[in-house]
Amino acid sequence: MSAAQSDLAVAQAQESGADTPRHRALPGSSLDEIVRLSDKPLIAVDMDDVLSETNQTVADWHNDAYGTNLDLSQFYYYYYWKNPGWGTPDETFRKVEEFYATDRLDKAKPVPGALEALQQLKSMGFRMVVVTARQRRELDRSVRWVETHYPGIFDDMICTGQSQETLAEEHEVLTKLSKADVCLKLGAKFLVDDSLENALKCVTHPEPTPVLLFGDNAWNQRESKYANIKDELSFAQRLEKEGGREFWKDEVAKIPEGVPLTRVRDWAGVIQWVEQQKQEGKL
Repeated sequence: MSAAQSDLAVAQAQESGADTPRHRALPGSSLDEIVRLSDKPLIAVDMDDVLSETNQTVADWHNDAYGTNLDLSQFYYYYYWKNPGWGTPDETFRKVEEFYATDRLDKAKPVPGALEALQQLKSMGFRMVVVTARQRRELDRSVRWVETHYPGIFDDMICTGQSQETLAEEHEVLTKLSKADVCLKLGAKFLVDDSLENALKCVTHPEPTPVLLFGDNAWNQRESKYANIKDELSFAQRLEKEGGREFWKDEVAKIPEGVPLTRVRDWAGVIQWVEQQKQEGKL
């Protein structure tokens, strides 16, 4: 999922032995093979909270499992432990593992308007690839979910943050590259992503990829940085340390001037941006 499946979850899963892959990456094929498949312009699309209403699903599960009343307005940061109700990083990781053990992720709803917009983009001559930070062990269920809700839309699914760049099976690539590197290797015309961190890495890369920062979400209004996971405080601990000050309100990110980053509220905004770019001869 968007927050907890990143560095924290991957590192701890590997250390704990929980990251026992259902796939063994095969040698040989790479991202270059995806590029060679077609000369159509390519769009990279994030999965969580761009295609799938993942954070809402997670919040609903947490409320059911822990008797909380979380809503998306309290997801101030990309990393869950920085938000109310989740506890420390270790506690958050245990909760995420509990969530994975359920079928709730498989039942997540698609983001409204996504299918229609993607069909329209395909009719415009684009090809689409999912680029997700989900763990390798979640690929099977992720591919099934995408094929169920977006049949015939995506050519491939690329999982970032893994140990090697190889083709695991048809339409599933595992890569240790960042999304910025993946987009560059794919020659993506742009990336649609709800993560401010991913967006900034892409648009400030020496060879930047334009990004549509998707959704009017609390977690993409501010960066979610940490230096050492062992030193990280829970939201409650930091709130106490700050003397009750609403510190998150002072941490709204400033987008560097001149970078190719555009905020879009929804998939209608994506289509509007693409049509404008095409009219101006930029796509």
